Amino acid sequence: MTTLFRVTGHRLFTQQQDDSKKIKFAYILNPDRSIRWFWNANSKKPVFLKFYNAATPKAKLYKFLIHLIFALRLNKVFFKSKVIYYRKEENPLFDMESDWAIFTGTIGPNNKALLYANRSFYKIAKTDSAKNLIAAEHKILSKVISESKLEVPKALMLNENIIQLSDISNDGIRENSFTQVHAGAVMAISAHHTRQTKISEWSYFQKLKTQFSEIEDERIPTNIIRKIKAILIHIDERENISLAFSHGDFTSWNCYVKNDKLAVYDWELSSAEKPKAFDFFHFIIQNGILIQKKSWKEIFAEIEEKNKMTFQFSEEELLKYLKFYLLTNTLSYLKIYSVQEEWHLQIHWLLKTWNEALNTILKACSTERELLILDIFDALYHTDYAALKFHNEEPEKLKLNSDIDMIISSENARKLVSYLSEHSLVKKVSIVRKSFMQTVRILTMRNEILNLDLINQLKWKHMQIMEVSKILENRRKNRFGVYNVSDKDTARFIDLFYSLNQSEIPAKYQKLVTEHLKSQKITDRKLTTKTLKKKTYNKGLNYYKNIFNYLKDSFTEKGFIITFSGVDGAGKSTVISEVSELIEKRYRRPVKVLRHRPSLLPILSVWTKGKEKAHDDVVNSLPRQGNNKDLLSSFLRFGYYYTDYIFGQFIIYIKYVMRGKIVLYDRYYFDFIADAKRSNLQLPKTVAESGYHLLIKPKFNFFLYAAPEKILSRKQELSYDSICRLTREYSLLFSRLEKQSQNSKYLSIENNNLDNTLETIMNTII
Repeated sequence: MTTLFRVTGHRLFTQQQDDSKKIKFAYILNPDRSIRWFWNANSKKPVFLKFYNAATPKAKLYKFLIHLIFALRLNKVFFKSKVIYYRKEENPLFDMESDWAIFTGTIGPNNKALLYANRSFYKIAKTDSAKNLIAAEHKILSKVISESKLEVPKALMLNENIIQLSDISNDGIRENSFTQVHAGAVMAISAHHTRQTKISEWSYFQKLKTQFSEIEDERIPTNIIRKIKAILIHIDERENISLAFSHGDFTSWNCYVKNDKLAVYDWELSSAEKPKAFDFFHFIIQNGILIQKKSWKEIFAEIEEKNKMTFQFSEEELLKYLKFYLLTNTLSYLKIYSVQEEWHLQIHWLLKTWNEALNTILKACSTERELLILDIFDALYHTDYAALKFHNEEPEKLKLNSDIDMIISSENARKLVSYLSEHSLVKKVSIVRKSFMQTVRILTMRNEILNLDLINQLKWKHMQIMEVSKILENRRKNRFGVYNVSDKDTARFIDLFYSLNQSEIPAKYQKLVTEHLKSQKITDRKLTTKTLKKKTYNKGLNYYKNIFNYLKDSFTEKGFIITFSGVDGAGKSTVISEVSELIEKRYRRPVKVLRHRPSLLPILSVWTKGKEKAHDDVVNSLPRQGNNKDLLSSFLRFGYYYTDYIFGQFIIYIKYVMRGKIVLYDRYYFDFIADAKRSNLQLPKTVAESGYHLLIKPKFNFFLYAAPEKILSRKQELSYDSICRLTREYSLLFSRLEKQSQNSKYLSIENNNLDNTLETIMNTII
């Protein structure tokens, strides 16, 4: 502060000096407790609001309250102050006893203070880099002329440290939205100078690339660097690019709307070397991140909308110039941030959104799942977490059937889920919360699946087996910026997990466990269990708490029922097998496959033939060969099977569905309605269909069909006419049930191509 006032023609003292005068400074602090604004405490006007961007409802309310405080002369009550002594030097810039205010500026190599006094703004450079910027601004403002759409301040260079700018903010308002007035100003600014050049001859861009290759800063998340490199590699240097004059920091806080004109400050970053539409993108993106706290999804939607009122780019052009805006802006600021000693919170906001924005360009060469994995680890880069049993290759190369297990606190897990819920690549986030972890299932916009297990306690059944805090202390960062659980802690976890479950350690982990545990490997399971029970976190009240949570966790996530119907030869068995594997390995849910009915009661022939003989007869006989034509016998047989459904459905629900399993029925009750003869029944359809109303409805029901010729080529168990008739019966039934149902899905699928069938089924389930 002393240096700052010296260049304005004043000397400050903390103690009374000869010829010095006393003055009281009032001030407002930044969140980090550093001074943001300070002013003459005797001032009757809140002059410091000249620096405040009162564009949001919350900001407007704050501005109103400040004015009210000053109007009621309560400013000395609400604002802290400090007594300072000062002495005038030769030609002071302003009168300390008058109305004035100072904004200390944003921390960084380009830091400048901003003084408002004498109805003018004064930029006061604090660093050599800042001196160069104000000199550049003075030079630019001598060339940019106010016109019908644009107003610029008059500039006067007082010395190498200070530039004076006229106040053009009067009668203007700051506006967060990109309006038609902003659009007119952007077009007017860019019209000052435009040209085309090959990318290879674009010196500004080539310089940024060189500077980027020299950056070495551990604070910058690894994967944003990798993304930028991937984009740069794919750029065709022979391609032409349109460059245009730009303001360089065209933001809501630098602009005042004055009727149909825009008054614009801060021209120090203006240049004729930036890509076309730089200011357009910059206003919407910076405002979205720093002021409106929008997600990239929302920001990009605004870019697409506001493009219609400005450059009217085609979709291809919009992505092209967005790409070069993101590259030039990000490369420029990464260089600045790499030499900035302390990072403020806004830097993390900017990096996170820029990182996600780069996906808009990379979607052409990477899957959404891959990009999402990169973003997850970058979003957690400055967070305490450790991936468990995660590979040491590029993180995005995670196998499709693998998920990410992560040791992380509940609070940080909550923040990650919130981030993912707003991510532009995410269609849906499903969360299952247990006492010791959260299972997060992510569905991307292209229906790709990623599963996360966010673990806050490592447990086996009701017992905690390791301390998370110690695991996080021992974590290790790999060359891709991923923090992993240390090899020794991983080995200990694997040994405990498989030993307590009385399972063999998989071959891929045996070397790791042997190397890091050696003689400490578990040899006595009972002794290990006894030792764990003596740990503080498993004793006393913790014991009862763990038991309660274990029982509660067992019923945290409900499963659901899926049925598959169709004539023999329609491909049900193959589809069920594939769907079962997909659900278990990719959707990470346990599966139980049942045939036709709950089977609480055995098949009828068991009572006369015995279990083994009855089973052999069913396996060896063809379907629909029963000769029962008696109505009473059919009613009795149906009553027996219906009893199995009525009571068995509750057993299935409690045993499997309530415990989170997905139940797959190979055939279901619909056979009694559409193909009663298969169960040796001769009944009116209305009887069986009426009985369906009392059953718990499966969530998803799929009827698989194919052309009779295709079915006969697979299985010659039914006649051509039978296949046609049964297909029609099932189709009509499913169509009827779909219209009647609100909570269940009934879908008919022509099963000609297995991949297409599986995609339809999985997309429906997901």
